[in-house]
Amino acid sequence: MWPDWLRFLLLVFLPFVGGKVEVRNSSPILLPIEVLGEGGTTVCRPFLLSKEQGSSAKSMRLQIHELRYAGEASVRINQREWIPLRNDTVTIDQPDRSFGGIGGGFDTLDLSLPLMPDSLEAGTNVVCFRFNRSDGLASGYRVLALNFLSEEGRAILSPADFVDDTPATWLPPLADQSSIQSGEQLWLHASLIANGLPGSPRIRANCADCHTRDGRDLKYFNFSNLSIIARARFHGLTTLEGEQIASYIRNLPYTNPGRPWNPPYQPGPGLDRRPVSAWAAGAGLAWVLKSDTQALPYFLDRRLRDEPESAPPPIQSADSLAALEEEVHPEVFDPDGNLDAREIPTAMQLPDWNDWLPRIHPKDAWGSVFEKSEFAEIYDSESRDSQLKASPLAGKNNSEIATVQSALGRWSKARREFLGRFVKRETVWSPELTNKVYSTQLWQLTKTWEMTQDFGLEEHRGNTHGLNGESRVWMNAIPASTAPAAVGIVNGPDGVGGSSLTNEYSTASWYELQVILNSGNHQHRDRTPVDWVYLVGEFRDLYTQSQQPEPTRLLIAVTKALQSSDPRRGPEDYSRGWRPDQNVDPRIMVSPNWNSTFQPLPVGLRQRLTVSMLSAWMDKNLQYPIQEYLPLGSLQDDYKARIDERDISGGKVWTAAEQFRTAGVGADLIDQLLKWGTAYADRAARIQYH
Repeated sequence: MWPDWLRFLLLVFLPFVGGKVEVRNSSPILLPIEVLGEGGTTVCRPFLLSKEQGSSAKSMRLQIHELRYAGEASVRINQREWIPLRNDTVTIDQPDRSFGGIGGGFDTLDLSLPLMPDSLEAGTNVVCFRFNRSDGLASGYRVLALNFLSEEGRAILSPADFVDDTPATWLPPLADQSSIQSGEQLWLHASLIANGLPGSPRIRANCADCHTRDGRDLKYFNFSNLSIIARARFHGLTTLEGEQIASYIRNLPYTNPGRPWNPPYQPGPGLDRRPVSAWAAGAGLAWVLKSDTQALPYFLDRRLRDEPESAPPPIQSADSLAALEEEVHPEVFDPDGNLDAREIPTAMQLPDWNDWLPRIHPKDAWGSVFEKSEFAEIYDSESRDSQLKASPLAGKNNSEIATVQSALGRWSKARREFLGRFVKRETVWSPELTNKVYSTQLWQLTKTWEMTQDFGLEEHRGNTHGLNGESRVWMNAIPASTAPAAVGIVNGPDGVGGSSLTNEYSTASWYELQVILNSGNHQHRDRTPVDWVYLVGEFRDLYTQSQQPEPTRLLIAVTKALQSSDPRRGPEDYSRGWRPDQNVDPRIMVSPNWNSTFQPLPVGLRQRLTVSMLSAWMDKNLQYPIQEYLPLGSLQDDYKARIDERDISGGKVWTAAEQFRTAGVGADLIDQLLKWGTAYADRAARIQYH
């Protein structure tokens, strides 16, 4: 055991040794613990325990942000050996583990580490965290929470033993105006290297190229002075230059509700009650659920979304899930309704801000080909003095909204055409090509956020007729266009993250963000802004990799798909009206291919959901006479879904009548379905031979 004199020396003198190891004799423990800097950087925290506390501790609980790869981090308690944090040395909570754990999709992980006997003792103990090495992308990680647990799972340390490091108390490292101005110039023009590894090359991009032009993203998401300085050094700048940049960021006059670890736009109850300026900060990690079925009450009961509890409920038992049957009614799936996906929490952890940022800037990826492209030119013109300044849009007319949509649409088209030079049907993918293509998509997403914030493009309360009830929305499909699948990036070692699982998670997460930011609520045109059949099909692709069923998140997507058409337009409007043959249909509830997704739901609850969805779908169909679906002389080509999605799309729901009957749907509803289906089929046959 360490003698008292050695502990005293550690607490007093170790912060000054070598510039890498820091021990703070703080009580309570300051969180987060930021382990940021060069490889070998170590941060320690002392804490006091009684003899009983020390002897009863059997495991250590940690919540860590940016733990990206095996070998990145190690932990040590007192004078014990360093323990590397890897998937085989720790136990990772669900659903984090199913999405890959360390090296997987989620940016923040909850995990447990078993303790050796007598690891803790009465009196002062010291826990140390080390950043072992960079992979060329990482410059450290953050410990957001820690504790020690007894064999029964009881927390040893109390909440009073911790204190949060609050941004409101932060000051610029250098307060003089000259340093702040120097920081701004460095942000805009400093020459950088690619990373902190030996021999790293110079890059053409500056800080402002990959982040927002003025750095407001670092202010908005409250990146600490330490994190900014560490990243500046990572890119070849000095500590002083990092301090100048941090001082510039601290003095930016922007609201700052976010944190680096809270995923932007993470949905959660009550989010719409906050100012629109706080929307991008999201509901926080506390509302990333541990089980998808925890979200069911919020999906079914709007009151829970309007008047949320301070924390999510515990994971439901089979009995509590079965009790939800009483909350299921056809109105839940009403195609003319307005389900607010922004306020329904899910177990899908969205990407953090660091995951929005490009790994390589397009001008370093593609050189002058990018710089001379229309894709680059449109951003340069729109981001400075553009049509987007028809904003803020609250109270504006539809022509101004259309102007913004058109400008962003042209930019999306320019991206497709630009990447089309490098990505073709016969493309052979490699990690290098994936990095360049995916980073180009991320760059557009980041810059879209920049312009959205600069020009106030999110709030639309004064124009609910134009956006059909959505008070806040993005007016583009750029989040969905960021998905690896959108450009055909393949699963496997050449995919994003180097694995099929992470590649599928990346696709699913950006599609999920699209649903939250712009689902086309009653305003879809053809297959934009969301190709619902394709998006829903991706749920099955993700499940194949994760084996983590997500019935509630799927039901949200299906409901938003049903609510994508304009209630004022009938089926004769092929682009914007109700077209059951071109959308996801209720067969998804009874298709054998989707049984695994709904497996967590009790039989009775699934039956009630199936009946309610089919009832809502039929009620909507019956609003229009059959001839409006298939007018004479105007037969259109049917939308052709992928072969593996034709069990849930195409509109021929009546062909699954026996499956619905087996699932518990009543005879009256099935007879209604068959009658409508027969009339539809007869009409189609007459047109075919007209």
